[in-house]
Amino acid sequence: MKKINCMGSGKISPLRVKDFYEKTRPILELMTLSGQTGLSRSLPARSLRGGLRRIKVWGRKEIHALEALPARTRGAAFDQKTKDGTVCIILSEGLTFPAEVKKEAKKRSVALFGSRHTRIKCQEAVKHFFASVPAVTTIPGGLLQVFGIGVLIRGDSGIGKSECALELISRGHRFISDDVTQITRTKEGALIGKTPSVSRCLMEIRGLGIINIRKIFGARAVASRAEIGLIIQLEKWGEGKKYDRLGLKSWKDVQILDRKIARIIIPVAPGRNMATLVEVACKVHMLREKGYIAPQDLTKRLNRALSVRS
Repeated sequence: MKKINCMGSGKISPLRVKDFYEKTRPILELMTLSGQTGLSRSLPARSLRGGLRRIKVWGRKEIHALEALPARTRGAAFDQKTKDGTVCIILSEGLTFPAEVKKEAKKRSVALFGSRHTRIKCQEAVKHFFASVPAVTTIPGGLLQVFGIGVLIRGDSGIGKSECALELISRGHRFISDDVTQITRTKEGALIGKTPSVSRCLMEIRGLGIINIRKIFGARAVASRAEIGLIIQLEKWGEGKKYDRLGLKSWKDVQILDRKIARIIIPVAPGRNMATLVEVACKVHMLREKGYIAPQDLTKRLNRALSVRS
């Protein structure tokens, strides 16, 4: 499944180990066992969900395994356990790290924390923390609300995204963002899109410059945000390129912030009314969500006709 490319440094806003420590310290009564080591590190963007892959919780099992090793090999064993990008380790039940581990942790810039609580409670607290962290990204594309669906319209510069959006707004659909959209994934998994505050209500139209949609079409033409349900990719019509005429292969799922979103590619060519095609694509998507897929309906009809003839 294809993932949507995001702007900026990553798919999800980074989080510092120090931020994690300060927010979970009251809950787990955390103590830092390695001073300032590793506190300035950031979690890789992809790790904010499933945080236990980078923030580990250890208990008696891990410590006893290390203590059973000769002192000279404990550092290498710790290195092996943390080479997957571990940024910090919480040691539960009031246990302490061997001196060799602390030395290796400092070398690898891995923060060491201690808690008197059980391993299970520490793990649950870390999971709860990451579940509450909203995933945020910024991607190219304009967002409109068409028939109640948040539609992200993407495509190369100059292909006509803004002109298509302008026509849709004139038909009564609602404008949210032009060219760039900020997306947040909620706890429930919904993708909510909105415009950066600096460009709210504004759209760029070649030949006209910057226009204010709210001032021209009124307050009802603008929405502050919408849940994204469909991505429409505008693509220049390619001579000789084969397109799926039945629609059996046109619809694909893509990923934004680990959430699947339906996407369809619509070729752009002179004489094609893009706003109408976007409206119809939204209606088709709504029918697909209800379980009706026209190409499959056609296939069933043909099969019935052939069976009657035979």
